[in-house]
Amino acid sequence: MQSTQPFPKPIHPSVIGANQPLDVFRKIPLFDSLTEADLTFIRPFFHESRYEKESVIFYERDLPKESGAKVYFVSSGCIKLVKYSSDGESTIVRLASVGEFFGVTGALTDKPYPFSAEALSDTSILYVGKDDFVNLVGRYPQLALDMVVQLGEVLWFNYETHNQVVKKTDARVSKIILYHLKRDGYQDTPDGKILNINLPHDYMASMTGIAYEESVRIISRLKKQFGCINYLRGGKIVIKDLDCLKNIAQLDEAWGY
Repeated sequence: MQSTQPFPKPIHPSVIGANQPLDVFRKIPLFDSLTEADLTFIRPFFHESRYEKESVIFYERDLPKESGAKVYFVSSGCIKLVKYSSDGESTIVRLASVGEFFGVTGALTDKPYPFSAEALSDTSILYVGKDDFVNLVGRYPQLALDMVVQLGEVLWFNYETHNQVVKKTDARVSKIILYHLKRDGYQDTPDGKILNINLPHDYMASMTGIAYEESVRIISRLKKQFGCINYLRGGKIVIKDLDCLKNIAQLDEAWGY
């Protein structure tokens, strides 16, 4: 059964073909264990599509087999994985930025997609069909292990940021910022460390299980009271005092800081 929610209208992606430069695969951590010869071998199995901002890659509750089950990798831009309630309210599950994969659960199980995938910005995506992906994993079993590890990291992060019983909301929001600092990287500037990914208030609220208004208040507090970040229009975050932010986040050794 396909979703009837009012999603943005999708565009038909332009298929670039299977002759991408090998550099595009180097953006994807899952392929770090592969040699240049390996990447040359797998390249013909992949295709690339481009999506405009707010277009949809697939809809929640769609069956992957109806459009051709695929595993997707973000090669540029950012994808928002989102669920909609019956009254149209949205909850962001996570953001998939450059190098991340998504759609695996649906592709490998033939179950309906548990969420929709929408382009948060103009985005390019590599994809490989289910059968080809299964064959590649058979040839390169390390890919399967690395994928399990990366999925485990996502689940661990979701637990850490949703642990409402023992964690203050300031700490949970700070952890989201630090997680994306580590995962997506940053640019050093005279004003501080500018994250490579935008983190809008609705994402912060969804990932921490708090109201949108509370997310705005927490970000304002981190900015004005603690002085550890600056929040710019569109969700661009500048970390001005990393040690202060880490202290508020109450990190333990598992975070690797």
